[in-house]
Amino acid sequence: MVTIEELRRQSLPFVAADQEGLIVEINDLFEATYGWTLDDLKGHSLSMILPAAYQDAHHLGFSRFQIVGESQILNHPLQLMTICKDNQAINSEHFIVAERRGDSLVFAATLRPLT
Repeated sequence: MVTIEELRRQSLPFVAADQEGLIVEINDLFEATYGWTLDDLKGHSLSMILPAAYQDAHHLGFSRFQIVGESQILNHPLQLMTICKDNQAINSEHFIVAERRGDSLVFAATLRPLT
């Protein structure tokens, strides 16, 4: 099982979110690749970096995970579009993990551009 710290150390764009799915961290590679700054994203939903067509599914899946505690998308690569600050969509390989920290969960992902 890959940890958030292991993801953070990779030379890939990185994003982390709190238990509510609100962005709390990005790295310099995320900013350089997708154009967003932490000031742009901090406190906003992860769905902000997803195409509009996927945002409802993201919210539904996130809510389901909160209730059931199981996910089909964690710990394996997924090809998804990522929305850049300039509204360009980039096909990216997302690798998403979740970790329990006390009574809360923390989520993080690396995003490898495929285009």
